[in-house]
Formats: sequence, C-alpha cells, structure tokens
Amino acid sequence: MKNSYETRKKLFCILAVFAILTAMLVPASVSVYADEESAAVEVVEEPLWEETPQVVAPAPGDPAAEKDAADTGDADAAPVITYGAVTEEGYDIAAPAEDDVVYQTYSETETVREQTAGDKLDEKFFGLDTAIYRFFGKLQNPVTLTIAKIFTSVGDTDFGVPVAILCVVLCLFKRTRKYGLAVLFATAVGLLIVNFGLKPAVLRIRPYNTLQLTDFWSEYSVWYKAAGSLSESDYSFPSGHSNAAFAMATAMFLCLLSNKKGKIAWIFPLIALGTACSRIMVMVHYPTDVIFGSTAGIVAGVIGYCLALLVCKLFDKVGFLSRLDVEKKFKNGINNKAAVALVTVVCLCALGVSFGRLLTETDEQKCAYNAEYDCNNKARIDSEKYPPIDGEYYCKIHWKQLNGEE
Repeated sequence: MKNSYETRKKLFCILAVFAILTAMLVPASVSVYADEESAAVEVVEEPLWEETPQVVAPAPGDPAAEKDAADTGDADAAPVITYGAVTEEGYDIAAPAEDDVVYQTYSETETVREQTAGDKLDEKFFGLDTAIYRFFGKLQNPVTLTIAKIFTSVGDTDFGVPVAILCVVLCLFKRTRKYGLAVLFATAVGLLIVNFGLKPAVLRIRPYNTLQLTDFWSEYSVWYKAAGSLSESDYSFPSGHSNAAFAMATAMFLCLLSNKKGKIAWIFPLIALGTACSRIMVMVHYPTDVIFGSTAGIVAGVIGYCLALLVCKLFDKVGFLSRLDVEKKFKNGINNKAAVALVTVVCLCALGVSFGRLLTETDEQKCAYNAEYDCNNKARIDSEKYPPIDGEYYCKIHWKQLNGEE
C-alpha cells in the first residue's frame, strides 16, 4: 500500500507541474490568436530610375490609366515631364525613344500577408526568448555544443525509427509489453498533437530566419554559426524533438514507477530535459517552442501510458492474446541482464547513426528563398514531391508558398 501511495503521489506531482506550466503559458498563447485581421494597401509603382531616366506613360488600352493621364488636376496620376529639364536628382531628361517608355500600372492592389499566430508569438515572447538565448549563448563552447548535439540526436528520425521497431519487438513479450505499447502510443499521440496539429496551425518560422529582421540577429548569428548553422525544413512551434523526447521519457518513467523501479525511472526525464535544452543550445528553436513542445510531450506520455494499460488488460482478458508471449519459445527463458544489454546496444547504435548524420548536416544545401530573409532551412534536394522551381531548390515551406499551396 505504501508503494502504491508513493507512486500516486509522484504522478500527482508531475501532473501538478504540468498544470502550473499550462496555467502560465496557455493564456498568453491564446491571446495570440485574437483579433487577426488582413489589410490591403494600394500599390502604385513609381518611375524606374537607373543611370538614365525613364519616362512613365499610361499603359495602352488601359481605360483607367488614360483617364488618370487626362485628368491634369491629379499631379500624381499624370506627372508633367519637360524634356531637357534637370530633375532634383540631377538628371538631364532627354526625349525618350519609343522602346524606353516604361508603362505604369494603375489602380492595382496587393494584399498584405495576414499575420499568423506564429508572428504574434514572436512578438509576445520576444523578451523571454532573447533572455534565454543569451543564457545558453554564454554556455557555448566545443564541449557543451558536442554534448548538445548528442542529446539533440535523441529526437531525430534516425534514432526514433529503430527505437519504434524495438518497441514493437518488446510488445511480443508479455513482461515488456507495457513498455513497448506505452512508448509507441506516447510517440504517436505526440506526433498527432505537434506535427499534424500545432505546427500547421501556428505557422511559426524558424528563429534563424525571422531573427534576421531584428537587432538581436547580431548576437544570435554568432551563436548560430558557432553551433554549426544547423537547419530544419518545417515550422518551428512547438519543438518536435522536445515533444518526442518527453513523450517517450514520460511513458518510460510511469512504466518503471509502476514496477517499483523509481531510481532508474528518473534517468529518462533527465535525458528528455537534456534533449529539450539542446534545441536551444544549437539555436534551431525558440525557447518557447521547447517549453510548449516539452509540455505536449508530457501530456502525450501520460495518454500513451494510460492507453498501454488498457490494451494490456484487453490482452489479459482475450484468450488467444493472453497466450501471446514469445518468451515461451525459449526453453531456458531470457536472461534479464542480457536483454537489457541488448536493448542498450541497439539504442546506442541508433544514437551513433543519428549523431553521425547530424555532424554532416552543415554541408547540406540551404533553401534558395531570399525575399524577406535569407532562408536557412534545409532545401529539398532530389525530391519528386518538391521539384526545383526555375532550377532552384527550396524548403518545403517556401516551395508550397511559391506554388500557391499555402
């Protein structure tokens, strides 16, 4: 009874921390979505001046242009140009050849891009994000950056896929089924919340792009380059790595805690915390991305654990499912220490592959987009889904924007 009480007490503490984080951060984020309005402005192109002046004339066959040009009372619509005169810029205006006439388009409107929830998050949490960046920037050195890259590899696909396969194998053994199911469910729920829910809804651009438009770029760019100028190809909010790490860690923590292995259980939240902090250290996420991603991961982990318990009970109640246990095929059973060693080796090998790929990421081609900022996202090379546009490769975000899909 005492152990059961301690387990419930620790679980309550975890949920209490989550509730406090949610109470602090969610009200601020909800206000981000309020009062979104689109604006339209009238754009009238000015005459194009280069080394020699060009004359603006009404576009032939454009009734609006001809009417404005005929209305001498409107100086802006029908500017009077005297040939041979000297302009304020010092140009001597000579009579143009017919081919030199530049036609001006009148009465055109351009809709300004609607401000997204991600833009408002940038404004709302700019002070908090930059303060946390400065803290982690001061911690940067070759040792801390190497450790950060090892931790950030935990959230990569190269690590996640082998771990998912390992979890499927664990589901075939009755005594480890709860662990395998809990991690699989937690990861799946976290993926649905973050990648299919919040990221496409919030549309927050990565910090190594948007911060180019701020005075903070002079500081941030130094830390970003020191970390290896790593890049991603999707939206920033919330952090998928932090979400995946905390989802798996929470599921494992609760499974171990329920099996009275509390001392080992705390290893997994610490690994998840290291992964979350690493995303800030390598400068590929806003700190608020990491906070929300970690919170979503904790929620996913709790849900995944509860779903695993339900499925395990279902296995026990259904006759043929209750007999599903690969361990029975081994005459002498499976040695616990050997099993743990094998699982550890698989995880370390997966981590090594993920870390090795991360070290070569700086050589990858960046997106060709350079309108608002020089996009540092990963370009989609040799992708049938995202072919080059005019010979240039783009990240999937700007590829969709240029093709009118977003």
